[in-house]
Amino acid sequence: MDVLVLDGGASSEIQNLGFDIHKDPLWSSRLLITNPGAIKEVHKSFLEHGADIIQTVSYQASIPGFWKYANKTEEEAKALMQKSVHLAQESVEEFWKDYQKKAEDSDSTITADRKRPMVCGSLGPCAVKFNNNSEYHGNYIEDVTEREIIDFQRPRISALVEAGIDFLALETIPVQKEAEIVTKLLREFPNVKPWISFQCKDGNHTGHGEVFSDAVQSVVQDGLVKYVGINCCSPLYVTPLLESVQRQIKDYSLEFVTYPNSGEIYEEEAITSVGRFTGDNLMAKFAPTVPKWIDLGATIIGGCCQTTPKDIQLIVEHVSLNLKGHQSTKGET
Repeated sequence: MDVLVLDGGASSEIQNLGFDIHKDPLWSSRLLITNPGAIKEVHKSFLEHGADIIQTVSYQASIPGFWKYANKTEEEAKALMQKSVHLAQESVEEFWKDYQKKAEDSDSTITADRKRPMVCGSLGPCAVKFNNNSEYHGNYIEDVTEREIIDFQRPRISALVEAGIDFLALETIPVQKEAEIVTKLLREFPNVKPWISFQCKDGNHTGHGEVFSDAVQSVVQDGLVKYVGINCCSPLYVTPLLESVQRQIKDYSLEFVTYPNSGEIYEEEAITSVGRFTGDNLMAKFAPTVPKWIDLGATIIGGCCQTTPKDIQLIVEHVSLNLKGHQSTKGET
C-alpha cells in the first residue's frame, strides 16, 4: 500500500515569514492578492522537505469573502480561487524540474524514484464565512440551511475543480450534518477525487459532538467518498479515532487522511473571536506513531496548523522506515 505525505501548516508558515494574517478575515488567501510569491515560497519549502501533496492556499477563500473583504467581483473572486491552484501547480513544476536535474547528477544523494508531487484543493467548512473560528465547535449548524451550505460551497468547489486539482479536501468539518450535505453536493463533480475531513475534539467525537464513527458511516455508505480525513486536532486523538472506524475502513475499502495540528492548543482570546495557539510542538514525539497510523489505514499523512516543513520531513522519514520494514519482512518470508 502506497503512503503519501501531505504538506503542513501553510498559513502558519506564511505567518512565520512575517505576514500579519492572524486577524484578517481572508486569512492566508489575502496573499493571493498581495504576495503570491510568498505562497510559492511556502509550497516549495514543503516540497523540498518531502511532501508528495501540497494544498492550495484557499481554505478561507470564497466568492462572497473576496467581494466583502477585498472588493472583488464574482469573476475576479473566482480567478483568485483558481490562482491558488495555479500557484501550487507552478510550485510543483519548478520544484520538479530542479529535483530531476539534481537527481541526474551522478554525485547527487537525491534518488530518482520519487514521484511527481500532486496538488490538493483546500476548502474549509461553512464556518469560514462567519470568520469566528466556529469550525472548532460547529454550533453554526443550527443557523444555516442545507441550501445555504450548498450555495456557499458549490462555486468554491467548481472553481478549484476547473483549475485542475488532483485531490479536493473538504476539511476541518466539525459537524456530521454538514459533512452529509457536502457529500451529496460532490455528486455534481464526478471527476474529482475528494476527501471529507473532520475536526475532532477528542478521540471519539467530532468538534460538534457526534460520534466520529457515526459521522464517517454517514458519508461513506453510498460509496461516493473513498477518502476520509482527520485534521486540525491534537495528534493525541488520531490513533483512537482510527481505531474507532476499523469496521468502516474494511467494509468500504476506505483510505484515511490524517493531518493533525502540531499539538499546540488553540485558545480564543477574551476580547475577539480570533484565537492563538499555545503550548509545545509535539510532532517530534508523535512522528514515531506514524507506522501505527499506517497499520490502522492511513494512506495520506501530513500536518495541519503549526506544523512546519521540518515536521513534514520527520513524517517522511517514518513513512520511509515503515516501508523499509515491510519490505524487509517480505524478504524474510
